[in-house]
Amino acid sequence: MDCKPSSSPSMAQMFDSEGPYRLLHCSSKGDRAGVLQELEKGIVGVVLHFQMPCSFGHGVICRILEGRGGIDPVGLDSHTPCYEIDYDEVNMDEAILVGEGAYGEIYRVKVAWVRNSFMKELGLWQKLRHPNIVQFLGVLKHSERLIFLTEYLRNGSLHDILKKKGRLDPPTAVAYALDIARGMNYLHQLKPHAIIHRDLTPSNVLQDEAGHLKVTDFGLSKIAQEKDSYSYKMTGGTGSYRYMAPEVYRRESYGKSVDIFSFALIVHEMFQGGPSNKAETAVQVADKRAYEDSRPPLSSALYPEPIKELLRECWHKNPDCRPTFEEIILRLEVIQDRLQEKKTMPSCCGCIML
Repeated sequence: MDCKPSSSPSMAQMFDSEGPYRLLHCSSKGDRAGVLQELEKGIVGVVLHFQMPCSFGHGVICRILEGRGGIDPVGLDSHTPCYEIDYDEVNMDEAILVGEGAYGEIYRVKVAWVRNSFMKELGLWQKLRHPNIVQFLGVLKHSERLIFLTEYLRNGSLHDILKKKGRLDPPTAVAYALDIARGMNYLHQLKPHAIIHRDLTPSNVLQDEAGHLKVTDFGLSKIAQEKDSYSYKMTGGTGSYRYMAPEVYRRESYGKSVDIFSFALIVHEMFQGGPSNKAETAVQVADKRAYEDSRPPLSSALYPEPIKELLRECWHKNPDCRPTFEEIILRLEVIQDRLQEKKTMPSCCGCIML
């Protein structure tokens, strides 16, 4: 069963079904009675790993889960030597003998790294606390699939919003951009090491009931290991091609500014109503951006001048020339104030001049 957030009717049916999914639903909504009711049904093999997010209104739920065997994966991971590998992660049934050494036989085996690396990723995620970051609650460990629990955001993704509404008005677009920038600034400013998202797309930005946006899906994120913000040395083609920075596509060294590039494309879509170059494949778009310095068009009728200037800087071909999210927030706040002032002033036409 696909347990990723979805706006389709099957999502409601999934939550209403018996078993772990109903428990996940009740936990995410803070439904104490519902959680107790599901636990009393004797769900087998469900052990939630969690860290008590009491400040987010889930303290009671966490204490209930703790009483039923809930444990902290970060605590476990910190006591487990990094060189130790769980026997279950190595498929010895299909091991192939390739030789003999001084201490025994040498086999070629298949290692199930996905589960182990995924657990470490969730251990990182559960430490994050910010209004514009989706709150992680726990993970069902003992199941055929690793199913993780986050807060429930019923309004769907920014991708869904743009698909339904099309182009957003400037005040809404700027407000949304600020939500994303604040969440990303938190990740980039995290101590002792920043977090680079690497897959920031409209589908990975969700909306809560109050209308605010939250960044989610850190499956491709990386912890920057260097103190100098301009010397992170990580390479490889990861992320969604349509929102990928040129240096990532070219498999060059890159740093936090790859998220700035993706952010600019998202902001462009909010004013545009969707991605440009729809007739081209994502790979074709990424290739042109990486090798031909191609960028989306900026129509003067849709984009206020300060937004156009900001986007050009954010998707600059030189990563060192892109602003930080801290700088972006300050500039967006100024733009937001000017839009608010224009809104209160009488105008003879529907144009917004900044």
